[in-house]
Amino acid sequence: MRSRTQLYPQALFLVVVVGVLLSGGMRPAVAQFADDLFEQYDVVTGFAERQTVLTGFLLDGPMADLAVAHIDELGDRRLRIYALGGAGDGSNGAGEPRVDAALRPAALFLDVANIGGRDRLITYESGRLNWFDPDSATERVLVEVAASYRATDQGVIPHVDITRDLNHDGLDDLVIPEVDGFWIATQLSDGSFADAVKLGPPEPFAGNPVGHLDVDEPASEAPRTWGDVGITAATVPVYLSRVHEMDCNQDGLSDLVFWNDDHFDVYHQDERGLFDPVADTFPVEVPFDSDGVYSRAFQYSDQGVFSAIFGLGKKTQRTVLHSIRDLNGDRVADLVTLTLAGRSITRQRSVFDVRFGAPTPEGTVFARDVSMPIQPKGKAGGMQPWGYASQIFEDLDGDGQVDILFKDVAVGIGGMMRALVGNSVPINLEFYRMEDGVYPDEPTTKIKIRDFALFAGLGNVFFPAVLLGDVNGDGRSDLVVGKRPKELHVFLGVSGPDLFEPRPRKVAVALPHDERNSWLVDLNKDGKQDVLMHRGPTDHAPAEPHRLTILIAR
Repeated sequence: MRSRTQLYPQALFLVVVVGVLLSGGMRPAVAQFADDLFEQYDVVTGFAERQTVLTGFLLDGPMADLAVAHIDELGDRRLRIYALGGAGDGSNGAGEPRVDAALRPAALFLDVANIGGRDRLITYESGRLNWFDPDSATERVLVEVAASYRATDQGVIPHVDITRDLNHDGLDDLVIPEVDGFWIATQLSDGSFADAVKLGPPEPFAGNPVGHLDVDEPASEAPRTWGDVGITAATVPVYLSRVHEMDCNQDGLSDLVFWNDDHFDVYHQDERGLFDPVADTFPVEVPFDSDGVYSRAFQYSDQGVFSAIFGLGKKTQRTVLHSIRDLNGDRVADLVTLTLAGRSITRQRSVFDVRFGAPTPEGTVFARDVSMPIQPKGKAGGMQPWGYASQIFEDLDGDGQVDILFKDVAVGIGGMMRALVGNSVPINLEFYRMEDGVYPDEPTTKIKIRDFALFAGLGNVFFPAVLLGDVNGDGRSDLVVGKRPKELHVFLGVSGPDLFEPRPRKVAVALPHDERNSWLVDLNKDGKQDVLMHRGPTDHAPAEPHRLTILIAR
């Protein structure tokens, strides 16, 4: 389950910095009209400065419900749940909310987890996680956990994704990062949770200064450390990028793995699905400088934002651990490192080196030499686990091998001028399809997203969504992109090396200007991904209410 909080879009180069520290195109063709792809429904969710939207089967209906939270003019935290049971039967979806309740005054963030076979809205307040009972409209204690989460924006209750299936048993577990480790609460087969335990090493860069790249602080303020920034809605994804899972000892159970200075700390899973609180040591003879791609940013912490963006400092190079996962479908984890080189924090050459894993009597061993390098053509920041300067590792064509999407923004002078004057962010997409355990030297497919709206008005920049998911139920991922503010393009997935149809299907629909407010989710359990979009007053007119547009896959 995913959500987006309604936010004003920022200039793209600042989005990259904030996300890290705060926190040749496809064959041109005329798009085909695609009225047969989706049925459209709209839900008006009222007036508020900002709203947070989550989805889940919260009310036991045939379709997912929409949970909408906001802080009202009196400072109270309000929750409304809209049932989508009418969508698809001609009634144009949901109308009035089925639940309209107050959340506890101390609620700091929201998420949705499947608990005991049913989706539950969960809230966090200092010292505990709660679950919201829609029958009594009250919050009940779920797990006691003394996390040091810090709210940085008093005007919103953000969605913070803390649910993971850590032990791969099909149940949602909870993981909350701390500066000195990670709180882990494992869900048991009866729907209860084991006591939260703290696993993993301390944050290795907690003492590193963030300097004036921490753009939330006035330049006159004394530089803070990464640890001072702490655990916030913006930094949780960065911290969670350090959590890895793999079957280290080849016993068929996935273990938790953390890089700790010069070795891996491994917390082995037992037959109950719990993790041993005492770490084992797993040495690896693979050279890299640190864990976490975000560590690259600290090399620029003594520079100002302007210098870091435009590359006025010296050229640097750093190799970091990117991910651990089975890429070639042999059920043994592989290791990926990323080398970034350049002067600018937003324009860096990147090389991904894959080292395949192999089973041995002692456990998994990664090849010392590079099994396969991948060098994307574009230059991107590449330092965040979300957004445009990121990568998606996913089996796009259903052949059991992981393919890669590299998202890259044209951040040169031309790209910035297009964003500022043309009111649209230009994006380059590169796809690498693995075949017979090998990635090609050149991208399998390239797609460029371009639009130019000179008279759209300054400050109205369109940040197009880039989404991957199976919208037609054929088992292959489709590419859903925002071409322009009122036009969505869908490239259907195909078998074979091209991955997608050359001609996109065009859908006429008003899109949010912030790409974070569009996402894919299966709303009716038919195996097809539907499109959910949240448009606030900044997307249309200041006097208009918030609106959810839902495209149900036919």
